[in-house]
This record gives sequence, C-alpha cells and structure tokens, in this order.
Amino acid sequence: MKNGESFRDRVVKHFFNISGDFDEYKRQEANRIGTNAMLFCLPALFLGPLVALFWATTAPETALAGLIMFNVAFIALIICPYIMTASRRAHLTDHEVSAKDMAAARWHILWVAIGLTLYFGIFMYLEQAFLDTLFDKTPLMQGLTSSHNIQGAVVSGVFFGVFMGLIDLVRLKKQ
Repeated sequence: MKNGESFRDRVVKHFFNISGDFDEYKRQEANRIGTNAMLFCLPALFLGPLVALFWATTAPETALAGLIMFNVAFIALIICPYIMTASRRAHLTDHEVSAKDMAAARWHILWVAIGLTLYFGIFMYLEQAFLDTLFDKTPLMQGLTSSHNIQGAVVSGVFFGVFMGLIDLVRLKKQ
C-alpha cells in the first residue's frame, strides 16, 4: 500500500472522504462515527424483518417490497445524513490548502466538477437506455436516440456536477 497504509485505512479514508494524513484523531473520530452508525442500525436490523415476517403471512410480495424500501429509506434518510454531518462536525472532510494555492484548488474543483458532470450524465444516459430496453422492451437504438433520455441525462449530469462542486468548495479551507 502507498505510504505504508493498510487497506482498511485506505477504505476508511475514502469512505469518510478524509484528506491528508490519517492521524490518531481522525482514526478515533471515524471509529466513533462508525460505531454510532452501527448502533443506529441495530433496531432496524431487528424490527424491520420482524414486521415483514408478520406481514408476509398475508402478502409476501408486498412484505418483501416493504422491507427493501424500509432498508433503503433507513440508510438514505438516517444513516447517510448522520455520517455526513458527524464527519463534517469532526472536521474529517476539511481539505486544507495554503492561501497561495487557493486559486489552483478552486480551478481543480471546477475541472473535477466538469468531469463528474460528464461521467454522471453519460452513466445516466446509458442506464436509462438499458432499463428501457430491459423493462419496456424498446429497441436499444430507440432508447439511445430518445430525446427524453438525452435531456434527462443532461439535466441530471449538470445537477450532480454542480452539487458535487459546491460540496467540494464548502470543504475547502485555508491552512
């Protein structure tokens, strides 16, 4: 691994978007946030399947769909916002740059945002065409040339790129 980091450290740094050295403070805060997130998950791990078990006696397909939707909503609406706000409060996501390098860092963020716009837009374009082919049984070329798919991909790509660029700009701090 680079700089003698273990694979676990690299994964934790990537997951929490930690820049710079992974010192003892950042390690402790990441462990604390991860432990708290796991403790939030424990009731959902027991209650969700228990409710689905009783629900499945009358409508098994609906119970499975409800359990899946509950898990997705729980992670998206409770766990992810907690991890993002806790890591922000602990200053794990701050990207410290010297005052003289601030302009270069902003240009770098702009180029990264443009790249993310293109990447996400192309991904959404291809995904929508593939899903239309898979579920609606439309020909692939019709999905690829659909103006609705192109417009949706452009809008979602621009939204994603702008949003990610703004997040990176907020994380930029003077050293």
